[in-house]
Amino acid sequence: MSEKLFAPGGQGPRLAIVAGEASGDLLGADLIRAVKARLPEARFAGIAGPKMKAAGAHSLVPMEKLAVRGYLEVLKHLPELLGIRRKLKRAIREERPDLVIGIDAPDFNLGLERAAREAGMTTMHYVSPSVWAWRMERLKKIGRAASHVLLLFPFEAAIYRDARIAATYVGHPLADQFPLAPDRDAIRELLDLPKAGLVFALLPGSRVSELEMHAELFVETAKKLHERYPEARFLVPLVTRETRKLFEETIWRLDAGELPFRLMFGHAHEAMMAADAILVASGTAALEAMLAKRPTVVTYRISRLTYWIVKRKLKIPYVSLPNVLAGEKVVPELLQHDATPDKLSSQLIEFIENKEASAALAARFTELHESLRCGGAERAADVIVQLLQGRGA
Repeated sequence: MSEKLFAPGGQGPRLAIVAGEASGDLLGADLIRAVKARLPEARFAGIAGPKMKAAGAHSLVPMEKLAVRGYLEVLKHLPELLGIRRKLKRAIREERPDLVIGIDAPDFNLGLERAAREAGMTTMHYVSPSVWAWRMERLKKIGRAASHVLLLFPFEAAIYRDARIAATYVGHPLADQFPLAPDRDAIRELLDLPKAGLVFALLPGSRVSELEMHAELFVETAKKLHERYPEARFLVPLVTRETRKLFEETIWRLDAGELPFRLMFGHAHEAMMAADAILVASGTAALEAMLAKRPTVVTYRISRLTYWIVKRKLKIPYVSLPNVLAGEKVVPELLQHDATPDKLSSQLIEFIENKEASAALAARFTELHESLRCGGAERAADVIVQLLQGRGA
């Protein structure tokens, strides 16, 4: 990573921006477009995924390098991650962009932001770490690192106000992207799917480490569902060639090649809206499933060490965003030892066969969707313009 962040010349503001996974790439792309609508000469560079690059960001290294989750998993890649951050810090220090934006990925980005802020630069962290769920002590670290924090959820505003950290609730941009009443028939026509057929969307994660934990679980669950519903189809949106390869290898290793899987590059939103029910690895995809208004089962597996640590620090009874936002259990969460093909398939079958429960869940999802729909990317861009003009720092 020897090249510079920004090419010489240019009159517009220079914004260093770093995303570490698919959800951050989506947020970053919307943000870049919204800022450029206000400041057409603005330039973005750092670490970006395909959507951010399409929106005009320059990426020094592939975003996938940062897509590692869990204590044990991070330790395996720590030397490379530290090397990337060290070089990025050096580039930021030398080129002094007008604003440094870290999108989520707090374990990587907060250290980067703090170094930039201590060197006299303005910094922003987009997406609060889940301090409301665990590790509240991170607020001090966030306050030292970020000049301003952009919040996705309304309940986070009071936490930051009490901690005296400058923050703005901007809403969740995904809530603006999804229609309040998705047209399943139209989406199925777009994907060349029969309108009357049974369709499951399976989202095992965006990271290689997540596929290593979930691919077998999801394929075995699909086999159980196929036994019950031989006509069912399975849509599997995957983000990278590496994750697609892992899932394909798992299909053949488990003798599931006869199942009607459709592996897709991206198009997760379309797959969810086309589905009758969704199985999703917890994370932003669980929120997307909620916004798609489809019956959803949430699952997740991590290493034993990571699970042992997280379980003891967790402060709330739920891990998935639909349940956190609702303040109650609205979707099943089958995690770690409860994440078995039998249990997952049983929950999905219950949704398919209990139309009343599915309709009630869709109505609840719509209420939650409306609470998040407030022009997130536009609000975020307004805050950035204020910071660049020196009014919001």
